[in-house]
Amino acid sequence: MAPVRILHLTHTDIRSDSRILKEMRSIADHMDCSIKGIGIERNDAANSENGADGIELVSLSIRSRQLHWLPAFLRHVFTALEFYGKVILSSRRFSPDVVHSHDVDVLPLGFLVKLITGARLIYDAHELESNRNGISRTMGRAILFTEKVLWRSIDRLIVVSPSIENWYEINLGKKPTAVILNSPVYKLLGTGENKMYLREKFSIPDDSKIFVYVGALVRGRGIELILEAFERPEVSASVVFIGYGELKDPLKRASANHDNIHVHDAVPHEMVVPIARSADFGLCLIQNVSLSDYYCLPNKLFEYCFAGLPVLASDFPDISEVVDRYGLGVCCAPDPGSIFSGIKLLEEGRVGSGIRNLEELSWQAQEKKLVELYSDLLLHKGVDAESADGKPEQVGD
Repeated sequence: MAPVRILHLTHTDIRSDSRILKEMRSIADHMDCSIKGIGIERNDAANSENGADGIELVSLSIRSRQLHWLPAFLRHVFTALEFYGKVILSSRRFSPDVVHSHDVDVLPLGFLVKLITGARLIYDAHELESNRNGISRTMGRAILFTEKVLWRSIDRLIVVSPSIENWYEINLGKKPTAVILNSPVYKLLGTGENKMYLREKFSIPDDSKIFVYVGALVRGRGIELILEAFERPEVSASVVFIGYGELKDPLKRASANHDNIHVHDAVPHEMVVPIARSADFGLCLIQNVSLSDYYCLPNKLFEYCFAGLPVLASDFPDISEVVDRYGLGVCCAPDPGSIFSGIKLLEEGRVGSGIRNLEELSWQAQEKKLVELYSDLLLHKGVDAESADGKPEQVGD
């Protein structure tokens, strides 16, 4: 039997999208398949390379993005048309059995590839697409309309949290679904890392506990609230922000005025956990600026817990459930007063019995659900996503 041909589509640069790369490698490791991933080159130079055995990564150069003399809307239209055209030509030659669309931006493209090639369609919603931070209400309605129109053509759905799965079921209908957490690849705590790295780099006193924030330095991530809490004179703990974004300069100004506030440049993905291990606690304080944020299970939460750090996290439904079930730390409302109280609880060690077995949260556990979804999809190839009695099959948990 010939290897299964799987096409992954994304509007990002596929060579650097860690979640997509993990998914492709997991499928390649467990199935007899040929995988091709297509995204958009962010440096405007077409690139094709092998991501691993059986995986080809293609980053397309889109010339329409350079038409700066056009109004932004028209430039986006031409960019989409050029990208769609190049992908459709490539997909006809590749002739996939499965097309895996990452995010709503390429869901219509995945649908077109399905129409042309007869492939099965997987929709991988990396967040609650129609209600996320940074989009207008009109754009949110357009995204929801797109999802509704294409919903019947989607054979399998992947989401990142149980609440988002429930939202899609209530608002669009049941669909065979897997919840694939954005977890790191599980590794036992190493002995080679410098556990004093952050303390030595910023000359943090031994009697000052270190809280670390890792991620984009942008609004909506609780950064201003964290600053306000750590600027209080009664806080003896220190905070280190690791990342890049629009708030980096304001953070540096705050660092110049407060000895317990520090800013570290962004680091490669593989260095996040080793560096985080040199802190005492992790900060995962998302603000309720969209339904997607309220229902999120961010990757930083899992990076902290696999670094062995108790966390101070937002008291949102899915985050609270994971923190409580696995003893990961303390949840609080995302406001300066509650954050201050959470800091004191962690400093004083009043956080329960400590972190429990994390294997269920590891990427290895998510990988099993992903492989199960693919196996079920291919087993039922040629059969509608809904069974004869109109009830969908259940995949994953």
